Amino acid sequence: MGAIGIGVSVLAVIFAILLFYKMRRLRPQMAGYASQRMCPACGLITPRSKAACLECGKMFREPAASRPDPG
Repeated sequence: MGAIGIGVSVLAVIFAILLFYKMRRLRPQMAGYASQRMCPACGLITPRSKAACLECGKMFREPAASRPDPG
């Protein structure tokens, strides 16, 4: 192998190490625990931040603000 081949190999190894390091640090961004709920009247999936269903308008039993924070 000549000097060019060794240089390309070293660059490829450095690139692979940096790529794996960055992938290892990435964490999937998950939504908060139980961030959605299903309307009991129409079945639409609605965010917990809403007090009523977005489709039929039915109010949910427990307001989202009064729920304790799980973590």
